[in-house]
Amino acid sequence: MTLVGTNVPMSGALAKMIGAVSYAANIELPGQLFAKALRSPYPHATLLRIDASRAAALLGVRAVVTRDDLIGLNPYFGTGVEDQPIVSIDKARYAGDIVAAVAADSREIAEEAVSLMEVDYGELSAVTDVLEAAIPGAPIIHEDHVDKTAGGNIHGVYRATSGDVGQGFKESDEIIDNTYTLPPVQHGHIEPHAVTAYWEPGGKLVVHSPCQTPSPLQEQLAKVFKLALNRVRVIVPAVGGGYRGKNHARIEPVVALLARRARRPVQWILTREEVFLTGRRFGAAVKIKTGFKRDGRLIARKVEAYYDMGAYALSGPANTKNACIIAGGPYNIPHRDYTTYAVYTNLPPAGPYRGVGASHVCWAYECEMDEIARRLGMDPLELRLMNLLKEGDRFITGEPMISVGISECVEQAAKSIGWSANVEQSLRGGPIVRGKGLAVAIKSTSTPSNSAASVRLNSDGSAILLTSSAEIGQGAHTSLAQIVGDVLGLPVERVSVTFPDTDVTPYDKSTSSSRTTFHMGRAAQIAAGQIREQLLQAGAKELEARVEDLELINLRLRVKGVPEKNLTFSQLFRAMFGDSSGSLFGNYTLRTEGGIDARSGRGKGSSFWFYSAAGADVEVDIETGKVRVLKISTAVDVGKGIHPKQCDLQNEGSALAGLGSALFEEMRFDQGQPINGTFLDYLLPSTLDHPGEFESVLVETPHPDGPFGAKGMGEAGLPPMAPAIGNALANALNGIRVRDLPMKPDKIVAAIAAAKENR
Repeated sequence: MTLVGTNVPMSGALAKMIGAVSYAANIELPGQLFAKALRSPYPHATLLRIDASRAAALLGVRAVVTRDDLIGLNPYFGTGVEDQPIVSIDKARYAGDIVAAVAADSREIAEEAVSLMEVDYGELSAVTDVLEAAIPGAPIIHEDHVDKTAGGNIHGVYRATSGDVGQGFKESDEIIDNTYTLPPVQHGHIEPHAVTAYWEPGGKLVVHSPCQTPSPLQEQLAKVFKLALNRVRVIVPAVGGGYRGKNHARIEPVVALLARRARRPVQWILTREEVFLTGRRFGAAVKIKTGFKRDGRLIARKVEAYYDMGAYALSGPANTKNACIIAGGPYNIPHRDYTTYAVYTNLPPAGPYRGVGASHVCWAYECEMDEIARRLGMDPLELRLMNLLKEGDRFITGEPMISVGISECVEQAAKSIGWSANVEQSLRGGPIVRGKGLAVAIKSTSTPSNSAASVRLNSDGSAILLTSSAEIGQGAHTSLAQIVGDVLGLPVERVSVTFPDTDVTPYDKSTSSSRTTFHMGRAAQIAAGQIREQLLQAGAKELEARVEDLELINLRLRVKGVPEKNLTFSQLFRAMFGDSSGSLFGNYTLRTEGGIDARSGRGKGSSFWFYSAAGADVEVDIETGKVRVLKISTAVDVGKGIHPKQCDLQNEGSALAGLGSALFEEMRFDQGQPINGTFLDYLLPSTLDHPGEFESVLVETPHPDGPFGAKGMGEAGLPPMAPAIGNALANALNGIRVRDLPMKPDKIVAAIAAAKENR
């Protein structure tokens, strides 16, 4: 390998630096119209009457869409659960739900048209707390999509067990039992959702969207409009960040319908307020109970986690199901009983945010590990190392764990922050106290899964990888080019990677779940390997050598040990085709096997597992509650770092996102109404919040099925960051703990005051 494992120049970096990248919002088509939506002011209300006649009559308005315009379509769409209408049909289910939409010659005209629409609502009782929504007797949000045996607004219940948890608690020396909560947070991608759609004269739908899942989006649009897949084309330009906030269909169906009615291209670029109403991360409440021996061995763990999906399911059920099997953490516990609930609420629809439900349960189980260590007077690092999964251990799903580097991850994170075996980390000095904390995490990737790659080699030794994996800033184009380049012996600049275009690029399940390097990278490796084999066979004949004695290096096929005996690519093509022009192709579809039974939680939970750890060194002012993060470290088992620098940058991004979730990020609502729905009011980490020191550690435990041993790592660093900071804060405060994120100053001061009163 000459490319894999090195920091080659990042693909497209210069274009981004000089502002030459064209994003979805830059698209301008002849005759383009602009969309705007009328949104419900109520979190829950029936639609009694909709009159859009005044809007339709306004000069410059070219199309109006209400529930009356859905005849002949499949009006509902969704990921697995088709519960979201193109526009509201019977009722609005959250404040901001789309009731109607218009397309006009300008954004100003579209906004005026929306203001002219008349709607009569029948306000209904709303439920915005996930635990209240799950109670039988709560106002029902989706009559047709709830589990009537579970009660309330619970859509689905997922369970995983091993051993006998009741017996395990009886065998335990001590038991602790706590509840932890996490609020909804915003993905915070800089680029808003921006969709442009038009219909070709022959009836083909073309959509430009910064979507992370072009192939599934194509399928959803084809189903909505009752079209064959080849009648829907989805084109994805460079994406200005997504973090899974741009998965699957969002506003694309309504924009496409407006374009069909107007018979002109329609574009809708969301405002930041509209982005806040379009997607967010799940809020959650996690109840966790753990039994353990006095020597630190974990014996039994029971977890109940409630995930707030919001008004529509999207990928909520899959997220909740995946979270179930990791609800107790990466620990070898004999007796386990984990249950997760996917719950509807009257809040904006939710989705994953860098971790498929992992951050929610990790916040609970890692804070709980430090609680156990404090109860026992034991070093939290020693406690974790005693109980962590090891190579060959059976997970709760029953599958054996392979490529397990988690112990090394936590040891490296501890070393990075100067961890001491002394549990009490506080250093006293006036009102400022200091503490250090650790946390680990386990995460799955989408399984089973499907990714296809096509590689074309040109006669001059340049190659093109056709893929529907989206470049969302994570560096996928660079890593995939490195993989193909190493297989074919090409410099990285001789390999280009396409942007997704479903008319040209083959199927890919999604650019999410940190799956691209493993899945698409492996598919590209095998596809390029097919071309390599063709070259070797042709070269063996020309050079009168055995295939195993040949190597592809730096644009030449040569005999090992005899570098002067070689052929250029042009010579190879001439030998194969009688001409130095032409193309060679390699195609491969990687399908990973697996899946979990929803009732038993048994099966193959992941084609590979993520392991990570975080360390934090913080100080807090006990008078004001203000926390300052001095240093954070993130260690991730990547299998093999294809591009180490990109891996480090991913770790840093995850660490900052985790810091924001830990200390100040939350979407706030008052009776269903958003009250901090802009970046002016919503607190994202700034450069001033960045810790003085940050260290990224890459642990390499090669996976036998990954390209060159690689796994994935983009999301892995986020889940353990909040509990690492929470544990550091608790150590600084001699065990006083805030269990409800974010750990804002007022909560910290209140916790300190409550502890004083209870002494």
